[in-house]
Amino acid sequence: MTTQAQTESALRPVTKAARIDSLDILRGVAVLGILLMNITGFGLLPHAYGNPLADGGGTGINLATYQTTTILFEGTMRGIFSLLFGASIVLLTERMEQSGAGLDTAEIYFRRMFWMLVFGFIHWSLLLWYGEILFAYAMCGFVLFAFRKIAAKWQLALAALLLLGAAGFQAQSYQEAATMQASANDALAAKDAGQKLSKEQASAIEDWNGLREHFYPTEEAAKAVRKIHNVGYWQAVTGQFDSSYQFQWTEAPFWLIFDMSSFMLIGMGLLKLGVLSASRSRRFYLTLMVAGYGIGVPLGLYELNLILASGFEVMGFKSADITYQFSRLAMVCGHLGLILLFIKSGLLGFLQRALAATGQMALSNYLAQTLICVTLFYGFGFALFGKLERHELYIIVAAIWVAELIWSPIWLRHFRFGPFEWLWRSLTYWQRQPMKVG
Repeated sequence: MTTQAQTESALRPVTKAARIDSLDILRGVAVLGILLMNITGFGLLPHAYGNPLADGGGTGINLATYQTTTILFEGTMRGIFSLLFGASIVLLTERMEQSGAGLDTAEIYFRRMFWMLVFGFIHWSLLLWYGEILFAYAMCGFVLFAFRKIAAKWQLALAALLLLGAAGFQAQSYQEAATMQASANDALAAKDAGQKLSKEQASAIEDWNGLREHFYPTEEAAKAVRKIHNVGYWQAVTGQFDSSYQFQWTEAPFWLIFDMSSFMLIGMGLLKLGVLSASRSRRFYLTLMVAGYGIGVPLGLYELNLILASGFEVMGFKSADITYQFSRLAMVCGHLGLILLFIKSGLLGFLQRALAATGQMALSNYLAQTLICVTLFYGFGFALFGKLERHELYIIVAAIWVAELIWSPIWLRHFRFGPFEWLWRSLTYWQRQPMKVG
C-alpha cells in the first residue's frame, strides 16, 4: 500500500542529483535547433518551409540556406525532441514508482499529458503557432504509456516497423500523385485540343491543382495568409484557426503514428540501453556519429537532388518523402553521437551548463520562441512577416539563441523551474509547487 509519505516523495521536485545532465543538454540543443526550421513558418508563407520558390528567395544565399538546413536539420531537432519525450515517459514513471506512488503514477502521468494537451491547444490557437508539437506529443503520450515497460529491443523493433510503414505510406502517396498528374495531363491535353471536358477530366485537373497548391500557393491563398499577419490579435486568431485545426487534427494521424511515436519508442529503447545518458564509450558515440552522418548526409543529398531536379515540383517532393524517415533517423543518430561526444569531452563547460539550463526550461523556452516571433512577425507587433529573406531570418534565430542561453542559467539560479514548467507541474499535482531555490 502506498503511504502518504511515499506519495509526497513522488510529488517533490526533481533534485539536481536526480537529473541526467546529458538529457538536459540534448534537450537544450533540440529546443534551440528546432527554431532553425520553425522560423520560416513564422516569417514566410507556410509553403516556403519546403519550397524556397514559394517565398523568401530561392536563389543564391537563400537557396544555399535552404539546402543546408534541409540536409542537416530538417526533422532532426524534432526527432531528438521526440526521442527525449519518449525517454521522459520512462524516467518520469520509473521515478514515481520507485518513490512509492504506486497506482497514483498513472493518474499523475495522465494529468500531466492532459495539461500538455491544453498547453498545445492554447499554443496553436491563441498563441498563433500552427506548427506546434505539444498537442500531438500529448496524444502520443496517452498511448505510449502502455509501452514504457517492454524490453528495449521490442521498443526498437516496433519503431522500425512504424518507420517501414511510413516509407510504404509515402510510396503509396507517390503513386497516387503520379496517377493524379497523369490524369490531369491527359485532361489538359484534351482541353488544349479543343475537346469538351467530362466531369472526371475537370475533376482531375482540379485535384492536381489542389495538390500542387500545397507547394505553390495561389495568389489568393498567399494574400489571405498575409492579411492574417496584418490585422489585430483577435482577427489573427480567428483567421488562422481553420488552417491550424486542419494541420493539428485533420492531418494528425500520419504524424502521430509514423513520425512521432516511432522516434519516441526509439528514445525509450536508447534510454534503457544507456545511450542517452552518455554512459556508453567514446568509441560507441564516435561510431554512432560516423555511421549516422555516413548514411544520412548522402541520403539527404539524394533526396535534395530529387527535389532540385524536379524544379521544386510535386513529384520531386513526393519521391524524396519515400526515404525521408530513414535519412532523418540517420542524421539524428549522427547528431546524437556528436553531441554526446561533446558532453563526454567536458569541453566548453560554460556552454554545456548553459545548454543544460536551456534544456531544463525547454517548455518555457519553446513557448518564449513563439511569443517573440509572433510579436516580431504579426501586425499587432512589428509586422515583419514576409519582409525578410530566408537567410535574414537566421539573424533572428541567432539572437533568440543568445537570449535563451543567457536567461536560462540566470533564471535557474533563483528558481527551481522555468515559469511554464512550474505552472505545468502545479496543475499536474493540483497543488502549488515550491518555486524559489532554497
